[in-house]
Amino acid sequence: MNGNKISFSHAKAPGFSYILKDYLSMFKVHLCIYISLSAILGHVMAGKSFSSTSLVLGFFVMVLAFGSAVLNNVQDREYDRFFQRTCKRSLPQKRVPVFHAKVISLIMIGFGLSGLLFATGFYPFVWGAVAVFCYNGLYTPLKKKSLLAIIPGSLTGMLPPLIGWTAAGKSMPDSHIFILMTIFGLWQIPHFFIILLKTRQAQTATDSLKRFPCFTTFFSKNEIKLQILIWTSLYSLAILLFLMNGSIKNPVLSSISGLNAVGVIFFISTIMLNQQAKTISIAFAAINLSMLLFMGAGICDKCFL
Repeated sequence: MNGNKISFSHAKAPGFSYILKDYLSMFKVHLCIYISLSAILGHVMAGKSFSSTSLVLGFFVMVLAFGSAVLNNVQDREYDRFFQRTCKRSLPQKRVPVFHAKVISLIMIGFGLSGLLFATGFYPFVWGAVAVFCYNGLYTPLKKKSLLAIIPGSLTGMLPPLIGWTAAGKSMPDSHIFILMTIFGLWQIPHFFIILLKTRQAQTATDSLKRFPCFTTFFSKNEIKLQILIWTSLYSLAILLFLMNGSIKNPVLSSISGLNAVGVIFFISTIMLNQQAKTISIAFAAINLSMLLFMGAGICDKCFL
């Protein structure tokens, strides 16, 4: 009797905060906020002003991104077990029922797409659906088979600004939106390689992992650093081209964006030349902060018009 009581008293169920954390971790909140801001940026650039519609658009894009992220977790629940960076996620650890994740993803994707359709129009809905297809239908299954998955993966990140652009009633053939989409496409590549360099795809199941393609098979550590420098330089040049195209009117914000574009390449270069592993985390923060500053300057520019 006493033994059973002692055993029972120590068998504590996980607290609500831990359960909530497990569910929220599937949403990839930081990434989805960036996606939402990029859609808002596309909208304000097209409409040349910031409005309540911009916020509504950003909300529905973020919900759609949440749903797509949860679905990605469902699709990768077995794959994630093989990598140190992802093996402790909620689904591989079975801390969240797969059925719950599927229901959450379907509700959020449905709500996000419906919101885009009824609140912003047909074309934002179409491009939102295309983004989900590229990420969950192409990138997620393809990354387990081919390195070419980086193509639909990059395309997915280029579409949110287009969703915002079309939500403002603008057509596609415009240099501003093409350059803007290119900036986001280029930013994702050094972002990806920095993550790769940071984690080095640490193995938890060596034999099973050999069936999965990985850039570390083709590139050494120094070659990955070179890729980071090349793609960061292209990203920086794309921002400068965007500014030369007159997309940001405010001279102060334009100057800040220009310094951001030039500064990020010198900062990343300095870090890549540093041989200490801990500096890779600084590079990751720097490339993300650079994009945040760029989006912030573009959105604020239209608030002042």
